[in-house]
Order: sequence, then C-alpha cells, then structure tokens
Amino acid sequence: MNPTTLQVLRRLLFFTQPEAAMWVGDVTERSWKFWEAGDRKIPDDVETRIYELAAWRETALNAANAAIADGLASAPPGIEIAPPVLVWYRTIDDWTTLTNRDGMFWRPHCSVIAALCAKHRAIAVPFHGPAYVKWLADRKDSELMRAAWAASIFDAQN
Repeated sequence: MNPTTLQVLRRLLFFTQPEAAMWVGDVTERSWKFWEAGDRKIPDDVETRIYELAAWRETALNAANAAIADGLASAPPGIEIAPPVLVWYRTIDDWTTLTNRDGMFWRPHCSVIAALCAKHRAIAVPFHGPAYVKWLADRKDSELMRAAWAASIFDAQN
C-alpha cells in the first residue's frame, strides 16, 4: 500500500487523521501523518485493518442497497415508493447508545449513509437521543426501532 492509497481509504471511511490513528493504527496522529506523507513505511497490520474496514463498509452498503431494491421491487405497479429514511448519527456518542456498538464503525457507517443518500435520494434524519427515548417508551431498543422512529420523525415533518 502506498501513502495515497492509505489516505484515499481513510477518506472513504470518513476518518479524520486523529480518528484513523486511534481506530485503525492505535498510534499517535503524528505517526499516521508520517505514513500518509510517505515518510515512514505503513505497517502491515494497518494495511490489513484499513482494508478490513473498507470491506465492512462495502458489505454494509451492499446489504442496504439490496434491502432498498427489494422494497422498490415489492411495490405494486404504478405506486411510487417514498425515498428510504435513514438514521444519521452526528456523534460517536449517539452511535454508541445502541448496545454492543463499536465506536470504530461510526465513521464508516456515516460513509454508508452518505452513499445511500446519493444513490437512492434517501432522507437522513439526525438521531436525537431524548426524542428517541420518549418515542420508544417501554419498547426494546433496536436498529429497526430506530429506523421506525426516523421514519416517524420524517413523516411528522412533511
């Protein structure tokens, strides 16, 4: 891997240099900058890790694209389907409010949401913890519940 490829993949995953240093390399920001500048060799484990994260992103994007395509295909002829509504996590703290979420995947998830918005004209609804908790009431938190909440927020605004 060359320095430019490292930078391209970091940007694809929406990582800043400090975030990539922490999540991908487990190093200082300075070390990461040396790798991107070509001043030091990129370690094999860093190359492996960033490719693994890019593969995770691709898998998540393919799954979401397939789910959206299935929804479009199941529409009766002549019925226009509304664009998908997706939850946008503005902060890592919001992202990790769902149990067992690894903070390392927050930015790659943001990259997936951005790609879905571009391809499908999906609507991104920012996650708002207090509003979500109020809406959730006594129901169990899950990805599906968060998606339903986002759709209800979008519907209420339109």
